[in-house]
Amino acid sequence: MPRPADASDRRQAIAEFLQLLARAARQFRTYPPTSTLCTEAIEACHRAFVGLSLDEPILVRITSQHLLVFDEPVAADIAIEHELRRPLHAGHVGSIEIERSAGARDWTHFCARLAQVRRSSREAPTLAERLMEAGVAAIVPRMTPRPEVIRLVESPAPVRHLLATERARQAAATTTGPAQYLYPPDKGWVRLDPTADDTSISLVDLTLLVNDPARLASTLARLVDDAVDGADAADPLRDRYDDVVTLIGALEPRLGRVLLAKLSRAVLDLDGDRRRALLRRSILPHLLDGRVDGEAILNEFPDVDLAEALGLLFDLEMASPQVLPLALDQLRLAADRRSRVVPLIESTLATRPSRDRWAGFDQQAEKLTRVEATSGRRFGEFAAFDLSIDDATRAALAEARDAIATSDTTDAWLSCVVRLARLEPNPATVGSLLGRAVPVVQGFVRQERWRDAARWLARVADVAAQVEATRPDVAAAVRDALARACDRDAVLRLAALCGTETGRAYVPLLLAAFGASVVPAWLDALASTADRSAAMRLRPVVCECAVTVGRAIADRLPDLPGDVAVAAVGVLGFAGAGFESAIASTLSETNEALSREALRALARIATQKAAALIAAQVESGGAIQPVAEEALWRLPAALALTKARDLLGRRDFVARCPQSAARLLERAAHGHDASLEPILETLAPLRFHFWNPAVARVGARARNLM
Repeated sequence: MPRPADASDRRQAIAEFLQLLARAARQFRTYPPTSTLCTEAIEACHRAFVGLSLDEPILVRITSQHLLVFDEPVAADIAIEHELRRPLHAGHVGSIEIERSAGARDWTHFCARLAQVRRSSREAPTLAERLMEAGVAAIVPRMTPRPEVIRLVESPAPVRHLLATERARQAAATTTGPAQYLYPPDKGWVRLDPTADDTSISLVDLTLLVNDPARLASTLARLVDDAVDGADAADPLRDRYDDVVTLIGALEPRLGRVLLAKLSRAVLDLDGDRRRALLRRSILPHLLDGRVDGEAILNEFPDVDLAEALGLLFDLEMASPQVLPLALDQLRLAADRRSRVVPLIESTLATRPSRDRWAGFDQQAEKLTRVEATSGRRFGEFAAFDLSIDDATRAALAEARDAIATSDTTDAWLSCVVRLARLEPNPATVGSLLGRAVPVVQGFVRQERWRDAARWLARVADVAAQVEATRPDVAAAVRDALARACDRDAVLRLAALCGTETGRAYVPLLLAAFGASVVPAWLDALASTADRSAAMRLRPVVCECAVTVGRAIADRLPDLPGDVAVAAVGVLGFAGAGFESAIASTLSETNEALSREALRALARIATQKAAALIAAQVESGGAIQPVAEEALWRLPAALALTKARDLLGRRDFVARCPQSAARLLERAAHGHDASLEPILETLAPLRFHFWNPAVARVGARARNLM
């Protein structure tokens, strides 16, 4: 397609491309992705996209009425409307940016994922997430935010005054860094009341307007994009506690104290299990860290509830008795209240079952041994925990240090590359990763580190096998990397290794790991006069892997020279059923060696189809008929006798090829098969064909065998 000459031609070309994309999306919605109709639709779409010859990415915006390309509406089209605009709008896609590098793979995944989005629910992954999982980077959907509607009643005048004062204080505060978003910046408020004066409401404003920490937690829970199965709605205060405290901390300290008191009452209103979980998870750790919310909330607790809460300190896996005085110091309790609370704590602990306070030490040791150099830390905080480094700990640390020093960095790097290749959905990225690993593996082969080479090639081959069903394009990229690793030098080194003790151990493993990737280099070596004798030493091992390499050999068979085809056909004989037609295509009157090997390969496969192909060569009566007879008797005895009886039962074959019929009759008679009697009765009258002595001899022999 020529490059559009002006704006109108460009719009027309883009509209035609979108029509083809819509038709491709319809095919993916109707047929499986592997269907020829889907493949052809993608090819047509990609050709049209390449023909646009764009200088910049295409930006497609989706509205409730139109598709806009470069802010211009696309001409009305039924396919575009039903297959692109409506499903994209229903999937909350606001715009799509298409890079110039988009390829056929990207269009395939786009159409397949768009078909999935049409049938998915609101909780399912978005189109952008699905394309990201598939490794598509050239097509970038931008999702429209899903606004949350929050009802705010008219606030009284004192609250409005506090709001104005707080806004002025926030505006006067100097910032030293970029804005930090507590929630996604595209989440926000929509003003539904046209009489409201507020043009914008921040999260800090919302904290004052709601004036209820529990309700504020519920509101914040609705702003989280990754809420799952209503967990936030079930316990928003527990999950959004840190965010609520952060917002309250941003207020003027006196206002913050008031809201922290309300938060304390909200915590007290929780049922027992939820309150204890929140205390263990957030409030008590904040108290020990010296944060203001821990002190303020617990100070509002009645004495009995405070004693119960502080008793939970001993649920910490590593807590020691010194943690209680530390917590009481952080609370700054008055002497009389402290004297009332401590006996209550002791009474609470006395009624609880004893347990091993060292249980779970390993899970918490890493947190305890991390010391942050922040202002206000006191050594007494660390004295509240029992920690010691004994001889066993020192030995473990020394062992870890030695293990790091002696670790094989190449081995660790290759392990990382293989794991990334298994996870990465983009085949181009996988090819780039493995492209860097190929020279390392080739180095193992050149250095004759056969164990390392076999181990890493097997791991790479396992990646292809694991992702074949879900990501066939990634599996193809892995196989391409294996093909690059299996070059001429690698094949010749493996051939030289054959026959040795090491070769018997590692050559089968290496060829099994290379799989079909060994075929191009091996066949090229067979075609080279200098390398052919060495490559032939690999043939027995290749035959052992024939099931894996058979398809690759069959695909290249028509283009192989005669002497190379002889070796290749012999391998196909070990590949089993499915390759009979490929082998039969090499049968030729002019190349007896190739025909002989092909017929032997068919006899080795020994399926009904292979036997029928051999019998057809016997019946043809050409130059390779004796070779075909030999191959016929290489079949399993029962199958060979069946085909021989079929041929002898046809008088036209006996009349046309009497010498061959005589040989078949002799070989069949040795089997003493009773089912041969009816055929002998049919052939016996031929002894009177005195005008054709060869046919008469067949009849006479049949009469004698009767």
